[in-house]
Amino acid sequence: MSLATSPRRDQRRRLVASWKRSASEQQPAAGGDDPPRSGAIPAYDDLARPERHPALATRLPVTVGRLSLAAIAIIATFAGAITLAVCGPLFGRPLLVGGGRFAGTVAVLAAAFDPRATLPVHLWLAVLALFAAAAVAGSVRFMRRHRRDDYKGRFRAWGWLAVILTLAAWSGTVPLGPLVARFMSEATGIAPGPAGIGWWLGLAGCTLAFVIPWAVLSLAERAGTVAWTALAIAVWGTAAAMPWADAWVGGAGRGAIIAQAAWAGGAALMLVAMLTAARAVIREVRGQTPVAQPRAARRRDAAKPVTKPSAKPTTKPAESREPAADADDDQADHEATEQDEQRERSADGDSWQADYVDGSEHEHRHLSKAERKRLKKLARMNSHAA
Repeated sequence: MSLATSPRRDQRRRLVASWKRSASEQQPAAGGDDPPRSGAIPAYDDLARPERHPALATRLPVTVGRLSLAAIAIIATFAGAITLAVCGPLFGRPLLVGGGRFAGTVAVLAAAFDPRATLPVHLWLAVLALFAAAAVAGSVRFMRRHRRDDYKGRFRAWGWLAVILTLAAWSGTVPLGPLVARFMSEATGIAPGPAGIGWWLGLAGCTLAFVIPWAVLSLAERAGTVAWTALAIAVWGTAAAMPWADAWVGGAGRGAIIAQAAWAGGAALMLVAMLTAARAVIREVRGQTPVAQPRAARRRDAAKPVTKPSAKPTTKPAESREPAADADDDQADHEATEQDEQRERSADGDSWQADYVDGSEHEHRHLSKAERKRLKKLARMNSHAA
């Protein structure tokens, strides 16, 4: 008997349901100090806050200024390293040329930036950038796993993305690409591209095309992450096309140099993309961004009729009508009391004075409401007795 849903997804649904119940029980009354979120329940559990995670989550740039400074520093560092590496082999004008007292020091620096070296500086920086991007993706995964409306467990995409970035960093020092290309070529007898490198590029491309949309499209603020990620993939595509275009760019290893530079540039852009994604997730956790509503809820809200408030109120508030109503009741009671007194005088001929009259005063004292009711009751009893 096959299960309708996987046990892992069913466990996730039960966890989200328990979060919903706890949120409904602990929901503060309206009019509190915290601004309300858009959505039925808070989007994240309290365990998702960066303070509950390792120190990396608390040091990620969240403000626009800090993120901009980090992006500028990363891009400027890689741009300088790539320029120093490719300027001599591609344009014949090396920037690190010197003589005199520090000629040896300049020669060592030139050898460190030489793209024909074992691990030039710009490739070393690219490896570090990819490891840092993998660490940021792992931190995002730890925060996203506490999202309360994530029924399908889309936070796992960030874990897979961290694994992919780690493998990409290893490929800069370990020949993973040639190993996979040679193995698949010998296993299938098909060698697409030079030395079968098409197997490695096709596998990497398909994996990124599946994992990146799975992870990024679930963000509430995803425009910046999508832009940086698309730019990084485009630069990496340039590096992947160099084995076929080596003859077009002049041969003599120029395609490999351009591929190294493009791969390093893509690593820098991918690190900026991960920092942008981490900023978006931290803003979601702290409630600084609205929670995306489901499509059905948006349609239901759009279908509701819009009522415009009237310019002038047609009725007065209840508080403004109460004094007037009390005055009318008092006036009616007073008139009824006078009518009862007149009927009583005409019935038995016995005139009596309803109000208390003091000889030293020339004005009648106004009777209270209780006295008027008592007088009305006596007048009715006399009229029935007569």
